[in-house]
Amino acid sequence: MNLSCLVSIKVLSTIATTSLVSFTAHAEGKPSIEMPVTYQQCVACHGDVGQGNSQLKAPALAGLSQKYLTRQLTNFKTGLRGSHEKDTLGLQMQPFAKAIDNDKDVYLLTSYLANLPIASTEPTIKGDLKNGSRYYQGKCGACHGGTAQGNESMNAPKLAGQDTDYLKRQMQNFTSGVRGTHADDKLGRQMAMMAKTTSGKELDDILYYIAVQK
Repeated sequence: MNLSCLVSIKVLSTIATTSLVSFTAHAEGKPSIEMPVTYQQCVACHGDVGQGNSQLKAPALAGLSQKYLTRQLTNFKTGLRGSHEKDTLGLQMQPFAKAIDNDKDVYLLTSYLANLPIASTEPTIKGDLKNGSRYYQGKCGACHGGTAQGNESMNAPKLAGQDTDYLKRQMQNFTSGVRGTHADDKLGRQMAMMAKTTSGKELDDILYYIAVQK
């Protein structure tokens, strides 16, 4: 067999292997990095790369797990979240969530967001880092991870990289009953119970600790 034949066979083998890998990745449902059409209606509030918008009080979505994002969309769709009369921002989110098709859009949307790099944010709150670390590890770390990286097995979302004002508002919502009171929202009710164990300067220190995590 001459050299040209060997080269041709090697090229064909490489093409076949690449095609197989590509096909396997598609068959296994590997997430797409292309922006799905559905996300275009989210950009105005949540940013073109899921970085959020503090002025519009819209949280960052980039880097949150598919599981968490899917659950929150479902909660908005079914009324487990965003139905309280005082949750004006949640009420605004409900119609957008309901417009997303479960069969066609949810997977593409959540996989896209989960694979976006988390935008770096500067703390918008002052606090004591040492105390914040101590309080955080004692009350939050077991579920949300030691560096606020989240914990899929505990159904706890990533907190690092999230807008501090958003986190503080959600803690207030949990504490006041605006969020996490629906009978079917088991995880929300668990979080509401924990939210009531901290407030004031202690909460600010916890949020400051979260804000400096990467």
